[in-house]
Amino acid sequence: MEKPLRYPDSMMDDKTDYLSIKILKYVASGFGSGESIVRNKGSKFKVNGDKIEIAGGETYTNTAENRAKYLESNTNTRTVNRRTKGTSPLGTIFLPIPPNIQDGNSVTFGAGELDGLTASTLGIIKNAFDRSKGADLKDLPKVISAFAGDASRLALSPEAQKYFIDNIAASAANIPFGGNLTASQLLTRTTGQILNPNMELLFKGVNLRSFKFSFKMTPRSENEAIQIKKIIRKLKKEMSPSGESTTYLETPRVFQLEYRQGNRPHPFLHKFKECALTDMSVNYTGEGTYATYGGKESAPVSMIMDLGFKELEPIYSSDYDTGSGTIGVGY
Repeated sequence: MEKPLRYPDSMMDDKTDYLSIKILKYVASGFGSGESIVRNKGSKFKVNGDKIEIAGGETYTNTAENRAKYLESNTNTRTVNRRTKGTSPLGTIFLPIPPNIQDGNSVTFGAGELDGLTASTLGIIKNAFDRSKGADLKDLPKVISAFAGDASRLALSPEAQKYFIDNIAASAANIPFGGNLTASQLLTRTTGQILNPNMELLFKGVNLRSFKFSFKMTPRSENEAIQIKKIIRKLKKEMSPSGESTTYLETPRVFQLEYRQGNRPHPFLHKFKECALTDMSVNYTGEGTYATYGGKESAPVSMIMDLGFKELEPIYSSDYDTGSGTIGVGY
């Protein structure tokens, strides 16, 4: 591994806070659930698909209970990330803590609707499937008969009949002139009512976190100017895909960010998962006007480097129980 790049070019001691950026080769996660290895007191635990394999030949089902028992609850464990396992950093950059640091976690919730008529129909269908579980082929007529009986009782309800007729009427009215009348609109126009949507806020999914950093760099020596130039060039190069093939593009390098204090992870600030460097810009006139030091490097007297990172994977509750998630405020 090449020598780390750093700005400023000053000695760091055990009280110095800084941002470490490690450059890693991207490893595709594939279609499986990934693989992590956890070591504890000489024992090895390996998650492989739907199995947890323990040194000595023991195998357990990969359930939340077993993960907590054999992986997450063990002290002094270390999880090797599936994307970067077995890889060494291709380079490291040390930068000062930026002036504005913050984190934010978010998940997506959205409104879900289920009106009474649809809920009744859903119940009939689910009951039919439940009765058919484990049924022999000779029992199939009974299952169909029971389903037909439930469906007929629903159809006989006045509410269902009215909405069914309104739906047919609305569809028929749309045919001659291509209208867009719906049964719900017809119900409102004729009765002033709507179907009760029974709205509920439902979990929709997870989001990927993004981070923005701005570094103002003012070289105080020729060596610092060289370091700044190498840092800018290195980040530009590693965020770019490989175009050696005329058919495929290779995924750019990924980055492991970490706030550190001396030779240890920062005991308070938030942690990062592996990130992609999605955007980068450099303003070479940091003071609002063009000026350089001259000499061999002709380095600008002030530069502002803006970096935008995005994590490759979302944050899960279990991330706070293992690895870096147990330090400080976690992710």
